[in-house]
Amino acid sequence: MGTTRGRRRAVTGAVLALLAGVGAVAAAESPAAAATGDVLIVQKGSTGNLVTVQTFVFLPGIAEQSDGVQAGATQFAVTNLTNRTLTLTERTPAGTVVHSDAIAAGRSGTFAVTGGDTVALTVPAD
Repeated sequence: MGTTRGRRRAVTGAVLALLAGVGAVAAAESPAAAATGDVLIVQKGSTGNLVTVQTFVFLPGIAEQSDGVQAGATQFAVTNLTNRTLTLTERTPAGTVVHSDAIAAGRSGTFAVTGGDTVALTVPAD
């Protein structure tokens, strides 16, 4: 039993060292000016019915996140609780840009969307 417990500790230590190394590499490669904070996304249908609610958390080093427009959704509302302005870009499944809009830090915005499209939330580069 002592040998199994010792191996388990050694494996656990190796995994933790590996994760610490990966975290250090990710931190070193990440841009310093990325947004931090939450983004609340609410998708509603044409009659105002709630389709979905999601929250994204932007961390340093994350420059873009995206969300698919759910079936039945016609409005995409975003509350930007980050410390940076975010650009929202709606794209068709083929990648064609439908429209783009900026939501300032601490502000909210809503725009019309088409189900099946994707909306990317991007932090501007410095």
